[in-house]
Amino acid sequence: MRNHGLVSRDVVEQFGYVSRMDTLQAAILRFRLKRLPTIIEKRRRNAQTYRTLLDSDYVAFPSDKDKEFNTCHTFVIQIDFRDELREYLLSHDIPTAIHYPVPIHLQPAASWLGYGVGSFPRAELQAKRILSLPINQYLSQDQIGFIAETINQFFASEVGS
Repeated sequence: MRNHGLVSRDVVEQFGYVSRMDTLQAAILRFRLKRLPTIIEKRRRNAQTYRTLLDSDYVAFPSDKDKEFNTCHTFVIQIDFRDELREYLLSHDIPTAIHYPVPIHLQPAASWLGYGVGSFPRAELQAKRILSLPINQYLSQDQIGFIAETINQFFASEVGS
């Protein structure tokens, strides 16, 4: 229950909470919060580099809206050939993730609501197209450039065409 009700990385049996912090963790967090603005700044810079370098003909990515302040915990793109791109990136030692592969209305915890496949077609389509790219504050601009270049190469090749 304390981890969103997840029983595995991708399956929610029943809706839960996010209450994973104890007193020791709170003390450490209080110390680490001092670095948070710098961390967010680096992640936002990484996101902007992706936006500048990725080929928007093939990659849909989140915009940076004036009235929003994204901390860039994740950088999620939407693409065709998601699974093929994911394999291609892994073959170039670029890890990715899929947050979240199963839409919430199709989770076991939501079964009592009576929704099924086709109830929310946009959410279902997005679940098949989303891919989270590395965005952490430890990445250099050269590493972000390499990731973006590798993605663009994939789509320029026969694999993505």
